[in-house]
Parts: sequence; structure tokens; C-alpha cells
Amino acid sequence: MSICGCLSAFSARDNRSTNHIRYLVGEVPEKNQKNQGASPIRKQLALCYYYWVPAFDPQATRFSAKNAVLLAQLSNAAYRTQIDAETIVRQQLGFTDFYWIDLTKQFQNVYAIGAGCDEFAVVAFRGTQNVKDWMTDLQATPVSFQWIFENGPNVGSIHAGFGHAVRDAWRKVSTVVEKMIPPPPDSKDLKGLSTTPQRTLWLTGHSLGAALAVLAGAAFSMWQQARIRPVNGVYTFGQPRVGLYQFCGNYDHVLNAKTFRFVNKEDLVPRVPFRGWDYADIGRMIHFTSNGEPKLESSEWTNFLSRTFQSFRDFFHIATNLQTDVGDHAMDGYQQLVESQAAALAALQL
Repeated sequence: MSICGCLSAFSARDNRSTNHIRYLVGEVPEKNQKNQGASPIRKQLALCYYYWVPAFDPQATRFSAKNAVLLAQLSNAAYRTQIDAETIVRQQLGFTDFYWIDLTKQFQNVYAIGAGCDEFAVVAFRGTQNVKDWMTDLQATPVSFQWIFENGPNVGSIHAGFGHAVRDAWRKVSTVVEKMIPPPPDSKDLKGLSTTPQRTLWLTGHSLGAALAVLAGAAFSMWQQARIRPVNGVYTFGQPRVGLYQFCGNYDHVLNAKTFRFVNKEDLVPRVPFRGWDYADIGRMIHFTSNGEPKLESSEWTNFLSRTFQSFRDFFHIATNLQTDVGDHAMDGYQQLVESQAAALAALQL
């Protein structure tokens, strides 16, 4: 049995459902060194070095701090090379399934990873190295969701670049999900379908990848041409806005209670595209304040939003020099905050 499949059993046995376990490379807990009869679960957990391993709740339908930890780790793993990402997913996080998804048709160097185990599956999208790749006028032009996702519902307009990136790679993304979560067997009388365990689906990502995760969630939930799938959670880090007000309202009608946007301090990316262009926010926002404390719709973020740039040129100059791996936008920083503030996150009233 994989670590992924054992986590809930381990937590129940040791009554540590909200705790995290961390072991360093080559380090085995002292009690295990002395006790040769340690459980297989404990021995497997000893392999999870460098990572805090939360007791993931695959059936959660509301915010889960422990789920946020694992999803942040997978969002960060998506930035690694394919070989390194697979090592993290299989050996360090204990998933049995790993898939590498090429999304480079629309943007350079953009990939996603699929990670699955007995109880749940995750698709984690990475961002680009340069924000200006999707900040051009052409890419940020809003287009109808119905036009991008042909024969889809008339639910409003989305960012053209993000929409094309998801649509162009949809066959790859949906194929990976089908492999990780096979559809239930055909049954004319529906016998057994209600008692057949189904893996739950989780979507996550950072920066551009966060926007792709949101639109993938919309497609799985609203696009009839795709196989409609329940999405248990969409957790994003440093996510830009993905659509205009009408789309965001329709998205929230379906996935608001399952979508959580993490914003670190004065990360600029979640402020774009501008609200002045009729772009809006989706889901529930969790803001890490200047002291690293997680808050819902914090006053610091409200004050930051109230600041205006003199012109688009001023902002584009800043965005052009913004790197995805440094400062408040870095995924490393998001992962560290989610891990270190897990207890405070769990206490939020979401």
C-alpha cells in the first residue's frame, strides 16, 4: 500500500489527523531504530524526507489546511524537471500514479503533473518564468467561454490566453484524469455504482498555472462536451484573474465553496488583469499578511488594492521585471507559509 493510501489510517491510529510528519534524508525515528517491529506504515513514512506529509482528507468538501499543504507541495513539484517531479511525487509524497503533461502550445515551458493514489487524484499546473508572456494585450483580451470551449454554456468571457492554453491541451489533461480516475463500469441497472469507491479530483497551481487550474475546474464542471466530473477542490497560489464578472459569477455558483486563492503579502499577480477591465475574482481568498499570518480579505490587501498605477505602462514595466521564483510571488514562499501556518489556516472560519 502506498503512503498516500496509508495516511488516513496512520492518522486515525495515532490520533494525529491535523499533525504533520517530517523526516530528513536517511533519518529514521529513534523509536523505529530500536523497535524492529515497527508498523509498515511507519517504515514507509520514514521515506518521506524533505516534505511535511499531511493526513490528506480526500472527501473534504470545505477548506482543509492539511489538504492545502499537500497541494502546495505538488504545485511546487510541477516546476521541477520531469525526472525530479516524478521522484518527489512517487518517492517523497508516496503517490502510485505520475503523469507529465505538456502544455507548451500556447505558452513556453508550461507543464502540469498528474498524481494519483487509491483515494484521490491531483492535477497541478506550473506557471511561466515570465509574467509578460500572458500580460500582452492580445493574450489578456477577453473571449467567450462558449467560443473557446465549443458548444459550451454561455457563462461569460475569460482571458483568451488562459482559455486557449487549457482548450489546446484538453485532450491531454482529460486523458490523464481518465487514467487516474477511470469512469465507473457500465451498468444498465446502476447496480453497485453507489457503493463503488471513486477517487476524488483536486486541481491546483501557481501563477499562470493557478489560472489554468481554475479554468480546468470550470470545464470539468460546466462543459457538456467534456465528461462532467465532480471537483472536490481548487487551491491556487498567486493566481491572476481569469474572467469577467459574468463568468466569475457563474463559476462561483458552481465552485465558490471549493475554490481557495492564496495571496502572499504584496504579490502583484493576483491584481491582474485589472478590475478596470471588468475582470473579477473567484472563490475565497486567504491573504498572508506582512507578518505571515493568514487572514480572510485582510485590511492590508484591501489597502494594497486601493493603490493605483499611473498608467498601464507603469504596471507593465513592473510586471516585465517580475520573476516567478523570487519575492512575494515565489512558489517556494507560498509553500513555506502554508506549511508553517497550517494551524492558523485550520482555525480560519471558511
